[in-house]
Amino acid sequence: MKRRNVFRVAGVYAVVGWVLAQIATTLEETMGLPAWFDGLIVALLLIGFPIAIVFAWAFELTPQGVVRTEDVPEGERITGDTGHKLDYAIVGGLILLSAMIVWQKSGEVPVVIEDAAIAVVDDVQAEINAASIAVLPFADLSPGGDQEYFSDGISEEILNVLVGVDGLDVTSRTSSFQFKGRGLGIPEIAAELKVRHVVEGSVRKSGETIRVTAQLIDSTNDKHLWSDTFDRPLTTENIFEIQDEIAKAIVEALSETLGVGSLEPIQVTATTRNLTAYELFLRSRPLFHARVDLAVADELLAQALDVDPEFARAWEMRAALQKLKLEYGYSDAPMAVAETKGREFAQRALQLDAKSATALATIAKIDGDAAEQLRGKVSLVKVFSDFDLALEVDQHNASALNWRGLRYLHVGYLDLALKDFSVCIRIEPYYVPCVENHFTVLGNMGRDAESLAAYVEALNTSTGNIDSANLPSLVRLDMEVAFKTATNSPYLLGGWRKHDELYSAYKNPEKDHSDLIDSIRSFLDTQETRYYATFDWLVNPIGIGWRVPEQLVLWDPIMHRYRQTGDFKSYMRESGVYDYWKQVGFPPQCRSLGDDDFECD
Repeated sequence: MKRRNVFRVAGVYAVVGWVLAQIATTLEETMGLPAWFDGLIVALLLIGFPIAIVFAWAFELTPQGVVRTEDVPEGERITGDTGHKLDYAIVGGLILLSAMIVWQKSGEVPVVIEDAAIAVVDDVQAEINAASIAVLPFADLSPGGDQEYFSDGISEEILNVLVGVDGLDVTSRTSSFQFKGRGLGIPEIAAELKVRHVVEGSVRKSGETIRVTAQLIDSTNDKHLWSDTFDRPLTTENIFEIQDEIAKAIVEALSETLGVGSLEPIQVTATTRNLTAYELFLRSRPLFHARVDLAVADELLAQALDVDPEFARAWEMRAALQKLKLEYGYSDAPMAVAETKGREFAQRALQLDAKSATALATIAKIDGDAAEQLRGKVSLVKVFSDFDLALEVDQHNASALNWRGLRYLHVGYLDLALKDFSVCIRIEPYYVPCVENHFTVLGNMGRDAESLAAYVEALNTSTGNIDSANLPSLVRLDMEVAFKTATNSPYLLGGWRKHDELYSAYKNPEKDHSDLIDSIRSFLDTQETRYYATFDWLVNPIGIGWRVPEQLVLWDPIMHRYRQTGDFKSYMRESGVYDYWKQVGFPPQCRSLGDDDFECD
């Protein structure tokens, strides 16, 4: 083999083959070639190696070219100086190969850094609560593909049951439902939600039967801890029974996996025995959550209560919707009518279920709003007590947290308002009301950079329809483009022609802007899609003498002049805020002056 130069050919082949493999890898990266390109080249080289060895044995390289070995005279073989030159070429190639390996290694991250990175990843994994879980929206496998509201509703009901399990950290509905239709794998979703366990499934509703399939997955190894299929006749009793069985099975599987026996599932009870009423409720609930088509949501609930007047959950949601329809521009009913109906519906819900958190919070909201808008004498101490009771019943009730936060904002307790909005966002990260109020209260506190960062984060994460910004903060930060982008929203002043004047007015609020305020009022009077509070929210910072100021800007630094007026003091007294302060204590920016007076910064 040595005489026939087999070893020399093998050496040359190895060096040249390695160089070709490196070139293939480089071309794949720089030219965007398919990922299989370099693998194909390496495969061809490996296949060619035994062929090259066979040719080296059977053929000889001579000055006259390549001929069969047996036909070459001994004196014409590649030996002596010619052979040594080929040996030198092989050695040179090996040196070049070694140099390239050293160069490549010098560009790699040191092993110690890689180990550190792995340690960081391990630390992040360790931070994830082992008892954390997310419930993804169940797939709709119904023949017509038109039962998504039903499949979503089933998964949300299961989520609500798991939320009540002590020791279980359940991701909010708005967080887990954002992955609907995105086609991500379970490990990816779990990593983004920072949970270890994921529940997924499907619902097939066909005729008089229902099939629900569910599985519990450990994202760390993509292993199914539990799965089952439930085939039942389509009745509300069976639907709630399936939810109960799924929740209990999940808790039992988690208890075994985590090695604990403390996870106790909550018993699921049927809230209605009428299937039609339940389906109407499931169709209305996502509209309520998203604060869209609220008139449609209210009508669906009205239909549900027509067929089942004892459906407490429908009553509590209708109670909340009465004022929300007005506030979000879905009703033109008088405020007094909306509040009367809301209170009536809430009381009906409480008669059926004394622990209806939404009903308790709705009554507290109606009373608090009445005080804020000077519609009667109200005890704010009782208002806060009612909110506290609602949150004792359901500490994850985002509406109650949001409404209590707004009431804290009204009385000037900005730190407590910020806390409620922050907790609300932690529970429901994509709940638009809390997200908007969060960056608004930061602006009221003068923390403009933080307000802007929270606003940008809301835009980055596509948190629903962010249709407002904290305008005074944007002005103080000289964010003219952001300011005008916000005021050009179709929910604010889109189509109006004086945004430059408005920005200038916010820059100089002490001047007389009565003509500009009249222009805004006239424009909004012609619009049907603006919220009822838009006008006050926009013009309070550039005017003075408001009998009922807009609470979202009341404590903002831009309202300093107003807070030095008799109008402000009169409002604080008439709205019950001053009495509340005397019972509970003044906020940091206000102080008592003698027995019956006060001042605020």
